[in-house]
Amino acid sequence: MFTKTFLSTVAATALFAASASAICPGYKFGITQNGDNGAWQVFDNSCHVVHQVTAKNPCTVGVFDCGSAQSTPTALHLNGQNYACQADASSGSCDGHPIQVCCN
Repeated sequence: MFTKTFLSTVAATALFAASASAICPGYKFGITQNGDNGAWQVFDNSCHVVHQVTAKNPCTVGVFDCGSAQSTPTALHLNGQNYACQADASSGSCDGHPIQVCCN
């Protein structure tokens, strides 16, 4: 009985820790492209969508700045604030979509 309760507690704790981890540790936001429809989503670290842009090229709508490739955001302009964005190896995913860049 003790072993079953202990293992259940350990499993629940691990699940909670995994769900509470940040998608971009040390950053405020993460950006992903959601499918082929051109929807770019900005997530906070709890995987809540805080902004969405629908455009084949996100660099042309004024919310993102992009590098010379014009395909990956290098800056985010949100609610009057500017955030620098970059790829981060420790980034996670939201709703099954990998985070492409993290912004702070």
